[in-house]
Amino acid sequence: MEGPEKFGRFAVIEFPSFEDGVACFLSPEYDAAAKHRRENGAGEVETVILEAGEFTK
Repeated sequence: MEGPEKFGRFAVIEFPSFEDGVACFLSPEYDAAAKHRRENGAGEVETVILEAGEFTK
């Protein structure tokens, strides 16, 4: 209803470790899946991988 013209969408995926997240991004399986988006201009993607700490209240 209001906000910036460019819509932002976030997907959060949790991996057992930071290294597992990086390995997924660098994997041939991810590259094959992303190839369709990259070659067909299906969308802009910004990938951020970060290491989170323990959640406490």
